[in-house]
Amino acid sequence: MESYLSFFDFTTNYYFVIGGFFLSYLIYRILQSILSDNNFMQTIYRPRGHTWRSIECNKSLPYNIYCTVCSKLMLPLVGLFCECCAVSACKKCNRVLDKKIRCKQITWPSNKPFFHHWVNIGTASGKSGDSNEHLKKLFCSWCQRTKIVEENSNIDNEQCDFNKYKKIIIPPTCVQVDKGSICNIKSLPDDDWEPLIILANRKSGSSRSDEVLSIFRGLLNPIQVVDISSISPESVIKWLPERCRLLVAGGDGTVAWVLNALQAASHVRASVGILPMGTGNDLSRVLGWGPGCSSLLDAHSIIKSIHIAEEQPLDRWKITITPKRGRLRRGRGERVLHAYNYASVGVDAQVALDFHRARAQFLYCFANRTLNYIAYLFLGMGRAIDDGGCQGLERRLRLFLDDQREPLPLPPLQALVALNIPSWGAGVHLWSMGNEDEVPEQSISDGKLEVVGISSSFHIARLQVGLAEPYRFAQASRLKIELSGSCAMQVDGEPWMQPAATITIEPAGQCLMLRAASQSPISS
Repeated sequence: MESYLSFFDFTTNYYFVIGGFFLSYLIYRILQSILSDNNFMQTIYRPRGHTWRSIECNKSLPYNIYCTVCSKLMLPLVGLFCECCAVSACKKCNRVLDKKIRCKQITWPSNKPFFHHWVNIGTASGKSGDSNEHLKKLFCSWCQRTKIVEENSNIDNEQCDFNKYKKIIIPPTCVQVDKGSICNIKSLPDDDWEPLIILANRKSGSSRSDEVLSIFRGLLNPIQVVDISSISPESVIKWLPERCRLLVAGGDGTVAWVLNALQAASHVRASVGILPMGTGNDLSRVLGWGPGCSSLLDAHSIIKSIHIAEEQPLDRWKITITPKRGRLRRGRGERVLHAYNYASVGVDAQVALDFHRARAQFLYCFANRTLNYIAYLFLGMGRAIDDGGCQGLERRLRLFLDDQREPLPLPPLQALVALNIPSWGAGVHLWSMGNEDEVPEQSISDGKLEVVGISSSFHIARLQVGLAEPYRFAQASRLKIELSGSCAMQVDGEPWMQPAATITIEPAGQCLMLRAASQSPISS
């Protein structure tokens, strides 16, 4: 009884310390967000009117430091500019411009010429011999050109050719709209035209996706920059042109979400690049985009990196989960998922599930990647005390490889992992750890999975710092797992509690990714 009470006291104190730490940190983050006026948070794109930002937060477009309406010098605290067209105004006058000056038009009649969208971004004195003459500095928010003209010059009849980004911009003349929604994109008769679509998830770990949305809207057609936390990838895929490149700003789960949506669009040939905004970013690491994005995001450098990136096939795996029927009730229906990184059953999935539940809490909206790593650390330590029912997993799990009729003998395990890519658990090269000379080569496009085992959460911690190696079982093209009893399971970082079931993993074709040509400037 005494030992039980001491264990109870230890567990209670442990969770009290963790709870106190998170509560203190979250209070600090709330106060910081209130006092620091985060310019990139919670700004919503407006298809009609301007989308205003503080002039100090977005440097991808030039802007006028004097208000367009009242001509007063704007300090960063009161200065605003439209992230789509670069027109600027103070906080007292910006509503006037919403009615007075149009923003960039996302669509335009194809039978009419398309003109520059000139915005006044400053003034300059005239020649020394004519000091009374004032000149305007204009900027086209489509082709990024600037020019200096006289105050009363009429330049509204100059057609725009989209200049250096014409190969990746969807011209408004190609956009067809029906009842306020995009229904089709007409392709240009140019073999080099390959539009770039930006898909960002505000709910990813770094909480910086709003910044990504902002810096690209001024360089591309605003319809090419999509917040997929409010507009699903499935809705976007419906109007994508036949050939394009996608840049997904988010974590591994967001990338998998987009790849699953693309699978249903056989008419679209889209290659996918990654701007790592999640916590682990394992697929991003493998493809050369880095473990996380840089602290300073430069939209022009990112576009260049995507343009020169090389196409890379990636295996897709179909996971079919068939629940076992209970004695007193009918079994649930079959569930089909697709995996691109890895799938696992056991304690690592249990830690991911704990983290997923913590992230769903209201206060967690103030979190960032650093807090995510700390959360994983503490939750992993917690599962060292309580394994979540993963102890003795080898007795509740039978593993069949390829066409083998006999299950594979398993040592004492708390997790079983099937790997499609070399990176796991935020950068651990699980398959190749240890004596690399004796390990078969791992590839992301060879139609094979690498199957490994993990003995405990302490084993995970040692793997993270390179002091251990996993149980390496085999490479296989097809897996069958018979699970008796309930256990945590995850696919590409998306966890859930899985009841007794038969789990089959088999090839399901390939998808097309983009591999960074060299060390990407977008990574941290």
